[in-house]
Amino acid sequence: MQKSSNSSKENSAACCQPSNSPADDSARIVIEGNTEVIAQMNMINLTEEDLQLIAAFRPVIETEIEQITSSFYESILHVDSLKQIVIEHTTVERLRQTLKNHLIEMFDGRIDPAFIEKRLKIAMVHRKIGLAPKWYMGSFQNLLGTLMRIIDDRKEVYPDSKKMAQAITKLLSFEQQLVLEAYEDQTRMLEQRAKSMMEYQAFHDELTGLPNRRKLHQALQEAIVSNSEQGTRFAVLVLDIDRFKMINDSLGHTYGDRFLQEVSDRIKKSAEGFDVTIARMGGDEFTLICQNVEGDHKFSTLADRVVKEIEIPYLLQGKDYYVSASIGVAVYPDHGCSEEQLLKNADAAMYEVKKNGKNGFQFFTNELDDQVLMRIELERDLRKAVKNDELVLYYQPQVQTGINQLIGVEALVRWNHPIKGILSPGVFIPIAEETGLIFEIGTWTLKEACKQMKKWHDAGGPLIPVSVNLSSRQFHQPNLVGYIREILVESGLEPQYLELEITESMMMDPELSTEILKELNEYGVKISLDDFGTGYSSLSYLKLLPIHKLKIDRSFISDITMNPSDQAIVATIISMAKHLNMNVIAEGIETQGQLDFLTENACKEIQGYYFSRPLPATEVEEAFFMPVRERFDHPL
Repeated sequence: MQKSSNSSKENSAACCQPSNSPADDSARIVIEGNTEVIAQMNMINLTEEDLQLIAAFRPVIETEIEQITSSFYESILHVDSLKQIVIEHTTVERLRQTLKNHLIEMFDGRIDPAFIEKRLKIAMVHRKIGLAPKWYMGSFQNLLGTLMRIIDDRKEVYPDSKKMAQAITKLLSFEQQLVLEAYEDQTRMLEQRAKSMMEYQAFHDELTGLPNRRKLHQALQEAIVSNSEQGTRFAVLVLDIDRFKMINDSLGHTYGDRFLQEVSDRIKKSAEGFDVTIARMGGDEFTLICQNVEGDHKFSTLADRVVKEIEIPYLLQGKDYYVSASIGVAVYPDHGCSEEQLLKNADAAMYEVKKNGKNGFQFFTNELDDQVLMRIELERDLRKAVKNDELVLYYQPQVQTGINQLIGVEALVRWNHPIKGILSPGVFIPIAEETGLIFEIGTWTLKEACKQMKKWHDAGGPLIPVSVNLSSRQFHQPNLVGYIREILVESGLEPQYLELEITESMMMDPELSTEILKELNEYGVKISLDDFGTGYSSLSYLKLLPIHKLKIDRSFISDITMNPSDQAIVATIISMAKHLNMNVIAEGIETQGQLDFLTENACKEIQGYYFSRPLPATEVEEAFFMPVRERFDHPL
């Protein structure tokens, strides 16, 4: 259907209305409802009369298609960087064939949704391989120039060649508009996607996908405002994984990351049915905000669910590993009305759980506030303790029963705080482990103990070993043997007089542990397994590792005179050590009844207050390095 081009209104009608004449089926505009595309055609005055002229030129296009297509890519392939882009992502031949098909279809003289969709797809192919709009538009100019030359060469054949040139120019202008729009849409989409990704990364933990600390603070602020307006309550739960450091140190960060991912999945599972925001604050610390509950007892229900879910064994490297969770709960507004106060108080409650045996939850109480302040002060002061020479070593004698002979001493660190006086390890060692100061303190302890024992040997004291606890961080450092050798050489103490106490948790990676302990054994250092029977590791390592002594934990000794289960466990440990050709020592002996049971079961090495409390070096010298054997008949 031919329309006059004298009026913009008439042109608009031509673009908007499909032709009803059968004679026009080969050349027509079939676009309904797409006002933007219609506006573009109106702007360049592309009519169905133009499309009829274009359709009439199709035979020439088919004849000259190779030349026409080559002209489009000519500019691209002349620029090395663009040529590389095209060849790297696809083949030029594939692009040529796609363009050939489209050009022939273009000269059908029909514009419909399929035409536009195909045009946009071709443009996006070039956009995705990295061809910038300016280069793509430059290729269009080359294409147009080639078509104009072909028309000029045939102007005698086509009397309407000038109109035909104008029609083809309009068609390519229309194509360029479509392509530019597609590029702009794609660019906007990519920018929006990049923006969304940046926003997601800014507010989410990369490892677990949970909200991060920043998002948690935002959610907590919103919860305070919302619950304040409604007069409702919500809870903040701070969760820390007990024994996570053991897994991370023993199995490495790869397995540590997998473990944390499973922990996050379990927390999410536990929170099903609750209105909860779960965030990973970093490391093994998670925080939950629980809202819209029927009563405060629901906070307990949630915390209890999480604790029980976390303590189910984790399968890592084909073995089961056990951890637990300590959770502190602070309720708005009872335990704070600000973000800082709620987090601080929930944190204080969580540390109280850890102090009382871990694996549980506790609500904040006002009594805990003072403890939090004390802990902050202690952490600050502890960072200066080694430099200020505030640490001291006490030594607890280890005795062989029957002959009452001193067979060794265990070095135990104390902190002589400038204001609070002597502090026991139970007060500051947990802080040292959490802050990373444990390596510095452990190194100081090891050096000081070796120097003191060498000093006693040189002064004519008994040639006995000194036993020193080795932290997990010390044990898993690179070149542990070199570290120990350097300390022994510096002090002058012979290796056989140093006994390192390690825990079962350090044996979680048997291959690594075996190699480390074999090196220490070959060097001459003795190995004692501390707190035996309290861990979750397999007993199989006992026959594989060069362990010289088992140390029965005091938790089995305290009720040994009354608890048949403890009696059975202790008797079994003593018997097993004997059959494995290991020495066994019991710690925490405080009564004659405990001593009698151990003696009856052939445990000959004893350590505890029944014989002596830990003593400063000078008191050890006075009490034990003089010929007063009868002293053992009168316990301190």
